[in-house]
Parts: sequence; C-alpha cells; structure tokens
Amino acid sequence: MPSPKPRGSPRSRERSKQETRDALLDAGIAEFAAHGLDDPSLDGICDRAGFTRGAFYVHFRDRDDFLVAVAERVLARFLDAVIATGDQAHDLEHSIAGFMGAVTAAAAAGGRPRRGRSAALAGIQVHRLLEACVRSTAIRARVVGLIHMAIGRLSQATAAAQAVHTVRRDVSPQHVSTILVGAAIGLLTLVEIGMPLDFDAGRATVETLLRVAGPWKR
Repeated sequence: MPSPKPRGSPRSRERSKQETRDALLDAGIAEFAAHGLDDPSLDGICDRAGFTRGAFYVHFRDRDDFLVAVAERVLARFLDAVIATGDQAHDLEHSIAGFMGAVTAAAAAGGRPRRGRSAALAGIQVHRLLEACVRSTAIRARVVGLIHMAIGRLSQATAAAQAVHTVRRDVSPQHVSTILVGAAIGLLTLVEIGMPLDFDAGRATVETLLRVAGPWKR
C-alpha cells in the first residue's frame, strides 16, 4: 500500500494562503486603477488574479470587505513611501520632500498609472476612494484609521525636528501633522482634476512656515 503524500506544513499552507490573498488584492488594485471602483466585476478581478470566486470568498466576505482591504493596502503603501522611516524616521523634511515627489509623479502621469510607474495611490484616484468612504462605513473607518496613523508618524517627526531646533517650537506637532495630511489629500485631488500646481514653491512655503531661521539641517 503506497504511503500517503506528505501534507504541506502549516507554515507553507499559510504562505500559500497569503500569496492568494496578495494576488487578489493586486488584481483588484490593477482593475480599479484601470476602470474605477464601480465597474470591475468580481469575476474580472478573479480572472486577472488567476483564481476562482471560491478562493475570493475564502479571504473576503463581500465586495465591500475587499474594497476595505484594497484601500488599506494602497494607502499603507503610499504612506510608507512618503513618510520617513528607518534612519530618517524623524526627518520631517524628508517626509515633505517624499510626498511632494509622489504628487509631482502623479501630476506627470495625469493622475493615472503609466507603464513602469504608478501614480501616487497606485492609480486609484483619491476622489473615488473618498466616494467609497461615503458609501461604506467600513471603508471610511479604515481610511480614517490610516490617516490617524499618518498623523501620528508625522507628529513624531515634527517633535523630533523641534528637539533639534530645525522646526519652530511654538507649533503643535499634532496640529501641524493634521494640516499636512489634509493638504496631502487636497493636493492629490487637485492633481486629479487637472489643476496646475507649483510643487517646488509649495514645498518651499511649507518649509519656510515650519522651520526656524536658517536652512534645514542636513
């Protein structure tokens, strides 16, 4: 009697499950970027990912649950790209420059992804994401949570910059960060409607308002 085939280890099964989920999310991001949040069908998303609807429902309860996960992934990637981490975790200037660079790239791409390069939010337009927040309390709650996370990370960077006297001490790190994140959302929306913006001047203005006398320390 032949011996039974060895089953995959729990770790390998968990890795396979995560890879399936990641593939579905990446397919959703690509479909939403190309066709908007409302038009892509679940069948189209599953076909792009190479999985069945059955696999989809293993990972997501419904379309709204999937949209929540997509919003989380897109926003988290964007925040990780533009808010300084690692050795630069407390470098407010780096975060401002990173964000302006991302918005500039989005403007050059017309708010949509180009071959070999993505717009600021992986090609998913901010105003569409905000519309989804209006329709879904679950999406809104997750987006608000990510915004709070961004504000917290920027607050740490601002406080650290104040401690080394590169940012003025008479401003609240929390309030400064809330304004910067709000401005980020607004600027991305302006890019999407085609409003011409001078990003270099905008960055210089923010730096001038926040810094103490003299150039940013390098």
